[in-house]
Amino acid sequence: MARRPLWLLLPLLIPVGCDADFGEGLSLSRSRGLGSALELGQYYPPIAEAQASGVLQSPIAPGSRESARLTRVRSERIVFKDEEGTSADRMMTARLAERTLALSKLVEGEWPDVRLRVTDAWDSDAEHGGKSLHYEARAVDMTTSDLDSGKLGRLARLAVEAGFDWVYFENRQHVHASVRR
Repeated sequence: MARRPLWLLLPLLIPVGCDADFGEGLSLSRSRGLGSALELGQYYPPIAEAQASGVLQSPIAPGSRESARLTRVRSERIVFKDEEGTSADRMMTARLAERTLALSKLVEGEWPDVRLRVTDAWDSDAEHGGKSLHYEARAVDMTTSDLDSGKLGRLARLAVEAGFDWVYFENRQHVHASVRR
């Protein structure tokens, strides 16, 4: 077998799907151009939420046929704030539930002693803005269980990796993410 220069073999030595840093200016990453964290106020993809996840079509009312179709998320990996005391924060569309569970696994892998914390999901009490996807259980606000605001940029990045259709590092209290129907 002919000897090949080592630099030609370098791509074979890097595990697929991992981040690797080769010093200033050169890195291989899963980030699709995002780096390791979103910045405060940044959203991904860089388009309006309505373009990425769609617009609010019809709020879901408690006790309606649509509310009966929501998925109740029961996972030890997720802490639910449930400030309303109604378990509404556990109620999500199937797609939102899948993405949220995927994110909880990524959070566990990133910070072994920390869990994903959902502060809001389905809003059945009209507490969000007029066209919020929370009214259709297609949006979630979240943080980490240790309430470390320094982790939110990375949490937002992990949410992108988990497959949410739109992720927004909204403020120093939480990350907002949403999905299409």
